[in-house]
Amino acid sequence: MWEHNGNDRPNSTAVDRESVEANMGSAHSIYQAVNQTMVTDVKDEGHVAVPVLYKIFISAILLILSLEWIYPVTSSNQQGSERFLSVMAGLTGALLLAGLIRTGWVTGVLIRLVIALAALCLMYGGSDPARWAVAYPGILSADMDTFMNNWRFHSISTETRGLFMMCGWSMLMASVQSLVLHRRSVMLFGSATVLYLLLLESFAGLDVYASVIRSVLWITLIQALLQLLRLNGGVTTPSYRGSPYGRWSVVTIVASAGMVLCSALPGQFASIPQPERISLEQMGERLARWAGYTQNNSIPAATAVTGYSTADAPMGAPLVQGNSIFFTAKSPEVTYWRGETRSYYNGSTWSDPGQSFEMASPAGLLRTDGWENPTYWSRIRQTVTMQREWKGPNPLFTGGIPVNVSFQDKNKDNQENLLSLLSNRDSATLWLAGSGNDKTVKHYTADIMVPVASPEQLRQLGETDKGKDPASIRRTYLQLPATLPVRVKSLAKEIMQGSDTRYDAVQAVKTYLAAHAEYTLDTRMPPRGTDFVDDFLFITRQGYCNHFSTAMIVLLRAEGIPARWVKGFGPGVADPEIPGQYIISQGDAHSWVEVYFPGAGWMPFEATPGFTMGQGAGEDAAALAGPQAVAETPPYMGGGVAYAGAWLLARARAFAAEPWLAAALVAAALLGAAATVRMRRLRPALRIRLLLAWPRSSFPDRERLLGAAAPVWAALARRYGPRPPGMTLREYAASPALAAGVDGADIARFAADWERLLYGPDRPLRADSLDFLRRALRLAQRLQTL
Repeated sequence: MWEHNGNDRPNSTAVDRESVEANMGSAHSIYQAVNQTMVTDVKDEGHVAVPVLYKIFISAILLILSLEWIYPVTSSNQQGSERFLSVMAGLTGALLLAGLIRTGWVTGVLIRLVIALAALCLMYGGSDPARWAVAYPGILSADMDTFMNNWRFHSISTETRGLFMMCGWSMLMASVQSLVLHRRSVMLFGSATVLYLLLLESFAGLDVYASVIRSVLWITLIQALLQLLRLNGGVTTPSYRGSPYGRWSVVTIVASAGMVLCSALPGQFASIPQPERISLEQMGERLARWAGYTQNNSIPAATAVTGYSTADAPMGAPLVQGNSIFFTAKSPEVTYWRGETRSYYNGSTWSDPGQSFEMASPAGLLRTDGWENPTYWSRIRQTVTMQREWKGPNPLFTGGIPVNVSFQDKNKDNQENLLSLLSNRDSATLWLAGSGNDKTVKHYTADIMVPVASPEQLRQLGETDKGKDPASIRRTYLQLPATLPVRVKSLAKEIMQGSDTRYDAVQAVKTYLAAHAEYTLDTRMPPRGTDFVDDFLFITRQGYCNHFSTAMIVLLRAEGIPARWVKGFGPGVADPEIPGQYIISQGDAHSWVEVYFPGAGWMPFEATPGFTMGQGAGEDAAALAGPQAVAETPPYMGGGVAYAGAWLLARARAFAAEPWLAAALVAAALLGAAATVRMRRLRPALRIRLLLAWPRSSFPDRERLLGAAAPVWAALARRYGPRPPGMTLREYAASPALAAGVDGADIARFAADWERLLYGPDRPLRADSLDFLRRALRLAQRLQTL
């Protein structure tokens, strides 16, 4: 019945008992053992050894593809991003190199763990990784104690969270490399990479267009290199003169490079507009409308929630209102709460790559340079109580320029916590330094300087002080992107051409924005390649505080007025039960502008219409004491999970109001579950039917035939019991329990055909394969009905 190719083996049970036992030791009742262990081992008998250099070449391209997961989140000029990228690249390369070494699974796990620990030391050890490695066990022990006490993952140190991340990354890389080199397919990991990049674009607002294009190229290249291995181990083995790996690699690289070149040629001969951002937001909005979404009774179609975050993501994403309490504060005056400042604008987001901090002690003054001028500043004391324990590295929020800070928290021994602070005098910001211990902040008191300059004083300052701004101020706070459209600069000149003083110029910009733009949370991300401010001023004319504050800074800088971007919180809502206390929620997150006045320093200004700021604007500070529109200010923390939860809650309430709809959904779920169970039982027969309908002239290879028929053994094991150890398949088929049944003859013939196929030619005849599949289909259908 079967075609022979010169490598025949006797078919007698006595002869091939040992071979069957060697290749099919665990293939008795479960599909996985039959489909993976037996088939893979048999294929490897005639498999041609793959050169190590070829595997290294494939792994190198896999390394580049893996870095596409990391590069988008480290390409925004954030401090430390280059170090993170280089360490992760080294970690990934070392893991892939270790995967090329044949070791036991225990040894392999230990090697990868050592590599992850080494990468952790390089990541957080600074200039002395060895000393940090010696100290880290104490940090890890403290983190474990903290986690066991409160069971909160966010309470452990950044270093330990980094260790978990690297261990998870190590397991991912081991699985991906095994899938690529042994299963010879990169499509699963490649599809996951593209999906991950699209989600980054949609939910984090990152520009991943170039990363998607590169990823497609790497996926195509790897799959093309793997195709040679599939040909060498498949049903048809081509004959080559010499080793084909070098020539195949060259052809693959040339073909891939040619595809990219051909894609780029049209742009060299014709002007092609910038493509729109690859986004899922419009798809989400359409699904929401299809599900019954309306702006009057549901959450706006958005993927972020108002709140504070230290991350610097591209601006413009639509937002929904958050209301969780962030902290409470006692203050003799109503103030905005400064968190961080930013100086560098790249056309889509703010950052401050050149900002540096110095260590400061809470026991002493943070500023001793005598910068404050009593004419323009006043000193007050504020007390802040965080809603949850605050742990570094994170900013400390104050209502002005911090002079000193003290902490009221006690440690477990009832002693004052001696915390490390990071201070930046230029930006007047204060950070709680990161540490590996359990030191957290709940309460702190700060002496701060708040501006009290009136509009008349600022106007006089602008008239009398004709001196130029300091060179360091002009170098940092007049920066604009080279790609800023000319019409933005022309508009700035037009707005401020009649202003006699710096203060009047600021007010002119504020008046223009209030008259020509509308406040809303329902916004969109600018198209790819479009400047954020240009899109806001000339296209949408709608936005929230990020839009207005950024536009004011760009317009002022265009006319030579130093300005910087500040993010933090609005004044919050006055506590009706405790005088002088304010409740600040995530909905109060806000951004505003600070303008430099020579002789006075940085003065804050509100750019968003409908918001009031007493400091630096000459307005009555008492007007801020009541509830403000700041409760609807939007900026920073992405909240896709919160949005999804709120949307699902709204849908659940709608279903509860319509019982018949809920009943229909329950019935649909039950039908779906029943269909799933039924499909699981029908899947073996369905797969065999698909192979029987195979339209190609070359029939499926041996691996596919055995894989499709393997569930028959699992069904026999469920019906008659598993095959005992030491029993061959033919003996199992001839056992009394199976032979006495109505299908005994078919089972015996199926077992004989299975062994012939397993040890027969690489490519059986089509007629023989059809006969084998028909017999397997009959058995599968009969066993399903039992």
